[in-house]
Amino acid sequence: MSTLEQDLAHLNFEYLMLARECARSNPLEAAWRFGVDPEQIGEIAGYSLERIRELSDIARAVVTLIPLNTSQNVSLASHSALLIPVKKHKMEGLNAPLTRQ
Repeated sequence: MSTLEQDLAHLNFEYLMLARECARSNPLEAAWRFGVDPEQIGEIAGYSLERIRELSDIARAVVTLIPLNTSQNVSLASHSALLIPVKKHKMEGLNAPLTRQ
């Protein structure tokens, strides 16, 4: 296996492990974050380690980074802004509104 194939297999493995753990803990969030149909989330949540290794070793990336799927009425910039983590601040014992970092 070439270095590129090894790197791709490693990336696939990490991505699928992350998708599986997210699908197990919060299926709706996993569907949104990973761009997968909610019906497929149950399947991903049930993947065994052996199945993830098998899927990781294909000669293609399971990750799609760009382009983001956006609806026609939402700009790519607005969609990307949703991906920025939010931070909670406490002010004088009260929770302040969530703000973008």
